[in-house]
Amino acid sequence: MNNTTDFTPVASMENFRTLEELNASKAEQRLPTVIFLIIIIIIGVIGNTVVIVVYSSKYPPSTFRLYILTLAVIDLLSCLIPMPLEVVDNTYPVMFYNEGYCKSGRFIGNVLKIGSAFVLVVMALSRYKKICHPFSKATTLTQARLCCAAAILLAIAFSWPNAIIQGIKHVYLPGNITGYDCSIDDLIRNTQYPFIYSTVLFVLYVIVFLMLSVLYTFVVLALRRHSRKRSTQKANDKLDKMNPRITKLMIAITVAFILCYLPNCILDAASTFKRGVLFPPSPIILGILPLLARAFFINNIINPFIYLVGESKFRNIVKQSLRWLYYTVCCPKLKRKHNFAITESIRLTEVRSQSG
Repeated sequence: MNNTTDFTPVASMENFRTLEELNASKAEQRLPTVIFLIIIIIIGVIGNTVVIVVYSSKYPPSTFRLYILTLAVIDLLSCLIPMPLEVVDNTYPVMFYNEGYCKSGRFIGNVLKIGSAFVLVVMALSRYKKICHPFSKATTLTQARLCCAAAILLAIAFSWPNAIIQGIKHVYLPGNITGYDCSIDDLIRNTQYPFIYSTVLFVLYVIVFLMLSVLYTFVVLALRRHSRKRSTQKANDKLDKMNPRITKLMIAITVAFILCYLPNCILDAASTFKRGVLFPPSPIILGILPLLARAFFINNIINPFIYLVGESKFRNIVKQSLRWLYYTVCCPKLKRKHNFAITESIRLTEVRSQSG
């Protein structure tokens, strides 16, 4: 979770005379990671910006919209702050000199990761309350806002040690060369604090995974029981007014989160508890492991695609907006002819009422 595993064997450094040559060699090994990060930054900025614009302007206020917008803002910030830091870190793996950028970037990245997990728990608790206890008082929009704010504050509380642990690590290389890596700070490296903090984060993510799994298991079972009940008799209760589409979207978002973060948790836990090199060094391993350690960033770009597939209104709005953009940029002469149809289609697609 801190991306601190050292993937470079000392033996591979002996043929380089200068720090610049060594850095260029390591950066070349990590080129797939840099390309991967740049691609997901572009996709994430565009996708999450579209989500924020569409849901804030076309959907009425609701707890569901609040959760979607909160996650989209977190994902957009992840594309703008920690991801560029990782691009710099992989471009200058032994020439990273800016300690302030290292500490602040890793701290903010941790806040966004943990905050996203806590917001998903808030969302799951809200859905559990609405589906499994439909006659209890529903979560209000104000309560949902307070819960999301509390989730971010709690994420900050869990993340502040990372700002102390992370820093510049001096890498002492053959030929009396000293490199500088954004990793665990030299002042903290030989203490128990990195191990304790990594253990706390691992346990935290396991608890989050279990809570999400249990809550949505109860939700799915409740929906199935209600579906069987409706198949035998006409029921007229609050569950009849529920929109299963929203629940399916929430479950899809949660499953994507778990699938994206679970490999990183396993890799980080193995690195923490083993306290050494995970795999025998080779060019393939040195190229793949940095990429795998950052694959969790996929979670920050995947939600817009989930909405495109599972949310017909969102899909139609995006489709019509793209048509309007096409006629505006590529075929301005045809824009006047099609303008009313496109505008009217977008207007008709706006959501006026939706149960959150």
